[in-house]
Amino acid sequence: MRKFFTHSDPVLPVHHPRVVIETAVLRGASRAELFDGSGLTPEMLTSPDMRVSYLQYGALCANAMRLTGDPALGLEVGRNTGVAQMGALGFLLMNSPTIGAAYDALVRYGHHYIPAWILSMEATGNEAALAFSEGIPLAPFQVFAHEVVFAALDTHARALRGGKPVPVLRVELPYSEPTHSHLYQERFYADAAFVFDAPVAKIVVPRSYLGEPLPFADPATAKLAEQICARLIPFDPSHEGLVEQVRRLLGDELGVPPGLSEIACTLQTSTRTLRRELKKMRTSYKELVDEARRHRAEEWIQTNSMPIERLARSLGFSTVGSFRRAYKRWTGTTPSAERTRAAGR
Repeated sequence: MRKFFTHSDPVLPVHHPRVVIETAVLRGASRAELFDGSGLTPEMLTSPDMRVSYLQYGALCANAMRLTGDPALGLEVGRNTGVAQMGALGFLLMNSPTIGAAYDALVRYGHHYIPAWILSMEATGNEAALAFSEGIPLAPFQVFAHEVVFAALDTHARALRGGKPVPVLRVELPYSEPTHSHLYQERFYADAAFVFDAPVAKIVVPRSYLGEPLPFADPATAKLAEQICARLIPFDPSHEGLVEQVRRLLGDELGVPPGLSEIACTLQTSTRTLRRELKKMRTSYKELVDEARRHRAEEWIQTNSMPIERLARSLGFSTVGSFRRAYKRWTGTTPSAERTRAAGR
């Protein structure tokens, strides 16, 4: 059995397309027309065991945006995605002892409910961030998809806090500022900074916020919910997106990256299938290798004092000259110049 999913695999719980449909209908869209070209029917979305593919979900989203004419529809869909629709995980979130514990549970089990996304928690100094990045490419719905998750996370957090707004410091989003960006502050966080064209999406909050207790959480219910989640939602590598899997495999290795055939073997598929599926996702093994090297190079240049020559070898470059050329292509500057700039901050 292959260890990844693609856009055509049925992995997405039906509550996601159902919320899209109902939100669009409330905004005047024809229910029948929303299903055009999706291969889905209203009856399919009533089964708790039914899952749809991201191709089918994408068709619904495209129809919804076209029929409503609303470029900010993702914000409304996210706002309508409540904790109750997260099943056993929602039960666990509501009964976690603190905000931080709820976020930890979301990171542990979220892949079952939003399989296209990689969730993680980060903490630096007085700030903490819930990061969410694409496990499979979501273009041409990148803005819509990020807005759904961004708005849904806000809906969940407000529910945990009894309706109170979240003390967000900053929101980082990996796309150019859309024309309707003013709605982000008007509808969500009036005092937060919004940063566009960021490397990855993050919702940044004060670190102290994670320790905020949830006053109506029940410890016994939390234990029961954790047991249910652990039983119903065991980690399954086939629920990781293909691009996410390849990125992880490339990120785990130093030096010369594993070849295409080696990665295909690890993922229990053929090189031909792997190459074809990556192409469908508008990327390639070569592009992902380049991306992995760039991320590690930028991190090391700013935080590691190892000589440039050794750093180049550790990244798998045959010569320091080829590394310098690659770094200049990635960043517009040289490794030495960037290290000097980072040291002066």
